[in-house]
Amino acid sequence: LALMTVMPDVHLNRLLLTFSRNSEFLRQHGYSLRYARCNS
Repeated sequence: LALMTVMPDVHLNRLLLTFSRNSEFLRQHGYSLRYARCNS
């Protein structure tokens, strides 16, 4: 929780990495992964 509060981009990158590692499994079950990043 502290990491998410102090450095949210690190937590988000880890989450996206987890999804990308499991993308083939998700695709086999009918899910499509797309994400957009907004730089602000």
